[in-house]
Amino acid sequence: MSEISSSTISIEELKLGMYVLNVKCEKRFFKIKTKGLVKSNDIINQLKKQGVTSIVIREDKSLNPPTENLAVAQKPLPRPASKKTLHKQKSVAEEFHQSCKIYDNATETIKDLFNDINTNKKINITAINQLAEEITNSIIRNEYAISILTRIRDKSTYQWEHAVNSAILMCGFVLFLGLKKEVATQIAIGALLHDVGVAKIPKTILDKKGKLTPNEQKLTRKHLTWGHKICHSQGLSNKITTDMMINHHERLDGSGYPRGLDASKLSRLARITAIVDVYDAMTGSKYYKQGVQPINALRYLMSKNEQFDRVLVQQFIKYMGVHPVGSVVKLSNETLAVIVKGNRKSPLQPSVIAFYNTKHKRNMTSKEYFLENESLSIQASAKAEDYKINISKVIREVIG
Repeated sequence: MSEISSSTISIEELKLGMYVLNVKCEKRFFKIKTKGLVKSNDIINQLKKQGVTSIVIREDKSLNPPTENLAVAQKPLPRPASKKTLHKQKSVAEEFHQSCKIYDNATETIKDLFNDINTNKKINITAINQLAEEITNSIIRNEYAISILTRIRDKSTYQWEHAVNSAILMCGFVLFLGLKKEVATQIAIGALLHDVGVAKIPKTILDKKGKLTPNEQKLTRKHLTWGHKICHSQGLSNKITTDMMINHHERLDGSGYPRGLDASKLSRLARITAIVDVYDAMTGSKYYKQGVQPINALRYLMSKNEQFDRVLVQQFIKYMGVHPVGSVVKLSNETLAVIVKGNRKSPLQPSVIAFYNTKHKRNMTSKEYFLENESLSIQASAKAEDYKINISKVIREVIG
């Protein structure tokens, strides 16, 4: 009996009528029936989607070719127990309660971090690593739930909130850009630590209402090197954290600090960090000024092509949405609503929860709308404080 000859080809070379003996794929958790005749282009497309990279085909023409058709299971099976378990996707409502716990713990962790630095104590590295992991996992379970909380701002806790918010926004954005979970978690750590040197700046300077003097500006800019020294001394000076910490105030045109680097010397990570840092700083309220509306911060970033990477800014806006989750908007039915879920196909038609009647100036029974399916539309951004509304309380009540 003659032997069956075979050869290995790439998935791109697979054609109708070929008989597949075996496949090689990157995603081992898909069930593929590995022998059979290729009878349709749909089978080829399914193999490509499921990570098949090369095919072993039958070449022997002397034998009668088998007629069994190749079949591919379309539903993925669970990963083997030895692999990391995939995070189960949750709705905003399902994840929100856990997100609140993570966020509240995060602000306390960063508060303790700043206090430890001020008193020359050792940084609790375990707590920072665990926090970054929890943030990443929450975003993977639902990308909107914890991001909503970044819109609850308190000027008295700005520095802690800025670190936490930057970690949430950075982590979510790089996952959106396609980075792996492990890298996103490391970036979240870098974001939590990117401004730790600020802990060394006198509070009188941080809270100063007027313009800083040249000497005060010089002192403030030292927070970058102070932060790097603190992290380096405690074993936290890896490549990702160092890049984020030292370069997030640099600009593409060389106008930034501390070294005045231009675009040719700035990594993609440094460019992303600069965008997120400025966005959150502008939207956050401080003792000496009220934060701007998210849409105005996004417009500012778009207007500064010479300073910020235009392509990354556009991707950031696509990720965040015209009206980011947690933002308050006024609807065409004269109600105020909070954005709870974005809509990247139609950014001006996200999911919202209406909670306040502006015509009658009173709270109302909350009602959720998916604007893509409604005749309602967003009229404008709104400020909860203009209506004397405690947005922190509203968000936690209407979503949780």
